[in-house]
Amino acid sequence: MPTAQDTAGAAEADGLRIDESERKSWASIAFIRAGGMFSAPTLMVGAALGLGLALSGAALATLVGFGFIVAYMCFVSMQASDLGLPTASLAAPALGRTGARYLVSLIVGVVTIGWFGVQTAVCGASLALMLEGVFGLAVPVWACSVALGALMLVTALVGFDGLKWVSSVAAPLLVLICVYGVSASVAQTGSLDALLGYVPLPADAIGLIAGVNMAVGLFAFAGATAGDFARFARTRKDAVLSCVVGVIPAALVALMAGAALAIVTGQGDIAVIMNSIGLPAVGLLALVLSAWTVNASNVYSAGLGFAVMLGKDEGGSKLTTAVSGIAGIALAVGGILGQFEAFLTVLSACGPALAGVMVADYWLVRKGRPANVRVVAGISAAGVAGLVCGIAVALVAGGTFALVPGLEMLDVPFFVGPVNGIIVAMVTYVAAYRLTGGERFAGGIAFARPTEPGASPDNLVYNRTVVAKGEGESCGS
Repeated sequence: MPTAQDTAGAAEADGLRIDESERKSWASIAFIRAGGMFSAPTLMVGAALGLGLALSGAALATLVGFGFIVAYMCFVSMQASDLGLPTASLAAPALGRTGARYLVSLIVGVVTIGWFGVQTAVCGASLALMLEGVFGLAVPVWACSVALGALMLVTALVGFDGLKWVSSVAAPLLVLICVYGVSASVAQTGSLDALLGYVPLPADAIGLIAGVNMAVGLFAFAGATAGDFARFARTRKDAVLSCVVGVIPAALVALMAGAALAIVTGQGDIAVIMNSIGLPAVGLLALVLSAWTVNASNVYSAGLGFAVMLGKDEGGSKLTTAVSGIAGIALAVGGILGQFEAFLTVLSACGPALAGVMVADYWLVRKGRPANVRVVAGISAAGVAGLVCGIAVALVAGGTFALVPGLEMLDVPFFVGPVNGIIVAMVTYVAAYRLTGGERFAGGIAFARPTEPGASPDNLVYNRTVVAKGEGESCGS
């Protein structure tokens, strides 16, 4: 018989499920994905790629890195479209309901706090430059970071309807400033030679694999959590189109803008770049405003994730949001910006590994059929094993430990860390699932959404008890 926890979990999943009346076109989902690309972190990564690989190398690293992300993102998105559920619920069949609740919430919380710290540090540096350049006021960067971080945190805690307006203005303004900066620099030199003929300095040069890892780290976790938006897609085809069309072109344009700005200005610091391309106050203001909306969302997501993990409702998330914001501000003041590359390598390890266990569970074990989905009430040992092994391999092979003093002996570079990680996560999950006696399902992989009874998202029932392999629930009818 289902336990009280089973029934509560089933009701929660049903409440999060998107029905057919709420489905959106692939273009509207793609537009949302593309809109989030122009941001301070994107320009920062683009700048590092431009200075380290030149324009052509930066473009190649972007295409390879984002091509890899979009590949696993499409499978996660098709699963989300089938089931109509967000990330935490999509991960439940692979990790168990309790495992998904704690592990996904923890990972999301840590990642979003880290991004809050990064963007707060960028905004603090931008505000300090603006105050000195426009008003002649020398204010320490840390003080600006604390002030702006506190403003963003308060916005997340009490809400601010004007953020939607700020976002609609800031993102296009940042795009225009980038275009203006590159155009003005090219016009000043009279040719594209400085841009196209740039050769990285030895101190700035990086390898292509390192560039791919940076590109992956920028969007790896967004790829793993793609289901939060893709659950609104009407069909699997729409889910795939929203990923391919919404991500790759926008990523290429945004990262190349950052790369071009860095090359023509000779600067890698995005705040310094904005201050040096003309209209410095406008550029720095656009940078701060574009980060404000994203950061308010970051700290809110972190607080809500920790609240869910601790069993609190949304009303109880204000305390966890406040603590998350304070932690993010501390990271900004403590110098997370100086460890940005290491932060990206950690993200490039965690995102693909999480996606790996989800993809392996839904597509390899359950054959891409919603009616085969089962969710154990506790923690899935196979899911935890796949996630841990995938992350560990990606960290070791991806260069993370080379950036940590004292742990260089754990750095064993091999191929591309995130690719290694997702492969190991998938193989480990399938092997552990079978070794632990997981239920077998007949038939081949259904690459088209099945039409058998129970396959429609609106017909899914997330509360059938599984007695053969232990208590849990099924998404089948």
